[in-house]
Amino acid sequence: MGLFNRHSHRSQPPPFSLAQPSQPSLLPLPQPLPPPKALHLAPPLPPDGSVDPTDPLQIAIHYHELNCLDVATYYFSVAAARGHPVGLFMYAMSMRHGWGCRKDEETAVHLLQKAAETAVTDLNVPFDASAPAVVGGGGGEGGGTLQPPAPSQALRQIATTELTLAIYELAMSFKQGWGVPKSKTTSTYYMTIAAQLGDVDAQQELGECYLRGDGVKRDKKMAARWFRDAERQGAHMVSMQWIWKSKYDPPQGDSTDTN
Repeated sequence: MGLFNRHSHRSQPPPFSLAQPSQPSLLPLPQPLPPPKALHLAPPLPPDGSVDPTDPLQIAIHYHELNCLDVATYYFSVAAARGHPVGLFMYAMSMRHGWGCRKDEETAVHLLQKAAETAVTDLNVPFDASAPAVVGGGGGEGGGTLQPPAPSQALRQIATTELTLAIYELAMSFKQGWGVPKSKTTSTYYMTIAAQLGDVDAQQELGECYLRGDGVKRDKKMAARWFRDAERQGAHMVSMQWIWKSKYDPPQGDSTDTN
């Protein structure tokens, strides 16, 4: 996405104008925050061109690392308003935790939904980030195996951290009740998508969900499947040798678990 292109000129951090989104979307883009008073007091951007002064996301990351959180969050909000998935994600995290702005967990959930939607739109893969529950609503707590749409092989190959992080954090929002009513079922729905996209933390969490029957019907074989996937990616789990027992192997010809 050209986030780290080098430029040869130095620049003071500028306030940005909002560019209109290039295509319609399911969820509206946020409005950027007003420029903070500290903007003009912020340290200048590095003269070596390592931060592009025309890229609000690069500027935001720079000031976030300097702990200038109000300035960083302003630029994250500008990047989010322009529809950048990473900007949306970081603006959501800022809102959730109150980094340089008023804490607003409900808005953070909306931003995470938009981040997921925008990331997938960029990949030209249909996905409704607001399903199955609408922000402010809650899913039922009944059991049953959820069947979210399985991502294609192409999506598995090109899905980026910005997408998996947004979906994983949506799952955690519904699990913890951050900005939405707690819903184990909805949390597990999003966790399944993140796990299918290869997120190790999501795979471990999903394994625990199936092991305990949280939001899904208890299924030790499914738990083993997700724990195996996580361990293959380097997750260190204690006293989990049982997941490799042959009785938890998938049926022959089932591609959901590969050695």
